Amino acid sequence: MKNVAIATAACLLTLSCTRHEIETRNKLEIAPVEVKPIHIIVDVNVKIQEELKKEFEKTDNISKDISNDEAEAALQKYLESKQK
Repeated sequence: MKNVAIATAACLLTLSCTRHEIETRNKLEIAPVEVKPIHIIVDVNVKIQEELKKEFEKTDNISKDISNDEAEAALQKYLESKQK
């Protein structure tokens, strides 16, 4: 038991005599900001193409309902009106 007490006392003396230091340094560098012009091209053809597609779908659906004979008659009538 005496040895345990001596060992414990030795450990406590050793630990109490140690010194711990932590040194930290922070260095922040800010690089100069370079601003360059940006050239942006926006292509609106896709939007226009979708709108045209929707519009012509209506016309295509109507033209599917017309028979060839009706289409020929309408064409002849149109051509005759242009010649007069």
